[in-house]
Amino acid sequence: MRQCPVDKIKPDMIVARPIYDGRYRKLLAAGAKLTPEAIRRIRMEDYPHILIKETGTEEIKVDELIGVRVRQEVTGALEAFAAYQHRDMDAKSVREMMKERKEGQLNANEVQRMVEVAVENLLKELMYHRRPVYYPGVYPSKNQLIHHSTNVAILALLIGWRFRMSKQELLWLGKSALLHDIGKLRLDPKLNEVHPKDYSEELLISYSMHPQMSTVLLDQDININTHITMGVMQHHEKQDGTGFPEKLPGSNLPPTSKLRPRGSIHRFAEIISAANYFDNLVSGRVEYEQMTPPEAVKKLIEATPKWFNEHITNEALEVINVYPVGSLVRVSDATQVGMVGLRGVVAKMNPMNLHRPVITLLYGLRQRLEQPITVDLSKDTRVRIEYILDLTE
Repeated sequence: MRQCPVDKIKPDMIVARPIYDGRYRKLLAAGAKLTPEAIRRIRMEDYPHILIKETGTEEIKVDELIGVRVRQEVTGALEAFAAYQHRDMDAKSVREMMKERKEGQLNANEVQRMVEVAVENLLKELMYHRRPVYYPGVYPSKNQLIHHSTNVAILALLIGWRFRMSKQELLWLGKSALLHDIGKLRLDPKLNEVHPKDYSEELLISYSMHPQMSTVLLDQDININTHITMGVMQHHEKQDGTGFPEKLPGSNLPPTSKLRPRGSIHRFAEIISAANYFDNLVSGRVEYEQMTPPEAVKKLIEATPKWFNEHITNEALEVINVYPVGSLVRVSDATQVGMVGLRGVVAKMNPMNLHRPVITLLYGLRQRLEQPITVDLSKDTRVRIEYILDLTE
């Protein structure tokens, strides 16, 4: 299997991984052959790329970090919150969901319980893995706020897990991360439709208000606590005190430290801040173009410790898989003559060193190789690779 940009998929290509719509309803099963109609539907969902089968990679398999059922649950909880607040992320999706509910309306307790159950199941799913690692999934760009919130919650939970937080703390952290942008529901809907670089002055003002608005919406929950609200309110604060809304300084201490000074950024907010930044980088919400995971990791490191807590960044680097299975790569440096320039796919991650996966090389400088070459980069340290977007590059 390999990644294929959506603008280059063609009829008769074989899908290597199930494809879902914005609400995780299956559009195509693994093994399905692409048709013109299927391609049209995939493009309507704004997928950046999909995974297709490639000769020589039949044994490569992707282990899903989060199952579809749990993603559906999280999506449903966020949509329910949106419906309850009367300003939704996707009006059509919420209307459909509301029709499915026999009572025809939601109450506050029901909505909050949906969110809590979603976070509980999200944590349970993550802890099912022996050594869970995060990688940006191949999901549609529609319902951008839902996917972003889910991704930030997943990465935040994995970082909190690295610090051996208790289960209760992880549940609070997960809820805070999942709802960190919920205030955008009651602000201008263009905040999620327009790229941040194109915000008007009016949109910038609305954007600067979303942490406070998120906190206002959360305060309607009688079970909410200070840890959750502070994580939401302060997720745009920075270590050097240049963030917003309160320009709080960071402590640059581990989240588990009991010596954190009064008036510094809450530890949940520091974790959510780093996770939020990384996901915005790989989803194209910082620059116009989406960054590859290695590029995003480099930016995160460069912004630490000025913006982000260095202890949190260090643990984030231990759980972010910069070379997900199926990614396209090219050999950029090698001591072996003739290997530089060979192209292929990531076949398997190395859990002990996420920067040194196993790769399967398929193409030479001009044509396909007669036999695929498998290289374990954790054992052959002389080989360096780089991301590419297409095997024909």
